Amino acid sequence: MKGENIYALAITLHNEMYADYLGKEVRDKLYYKYFECIRRAAYKGHIEALYDMGQQYENISFLGIPNPIYNAKKCIYWYTKACNQRHAEACNNLSNFYAKGEGCQQNFDFSMELLKRSAELGSVLGKKNYKRELKRIFK
Repeated sequence: MKGENIYALAITLHNEMYADYLGKEVRDKLYYKYFECIRRAAYKGHIEALYDMGQQYENISFLGIPNPIYNAKKCIYWYTKACNQRHAEACNNLSNFYAKGEGCQQNFDFSMELLKRSAELGSVLGKKNYKRELKRIFK
């Protein structure tokens, strides 16, 4: 698979970032190397790297601190690429943006289509979200 070696290096760097003995400065340097590796692997079309790039721009807060590089449009861009390659969790996450209209035009039908695709691709969370939304719609 294209980008596999670069992505493997990214995973190694990611795991190193969480070593207890590292200081903030070293951890920051490892993160930037990790980010560069997943970016390179994503541009080569590596499916997990595409998903990880979307994750980097999510509004996930670590230790109560909002992501300083949160960008809904970049999330949508990368999740769309991963979803088009049949990444179940990317489809699930992408559906949320369309349901809310965050970074894109709100589209409930497309959001449901993405949730259904996520469920069909085997995402446990996608199945749960799809069932929940069906119940909500048909109440």
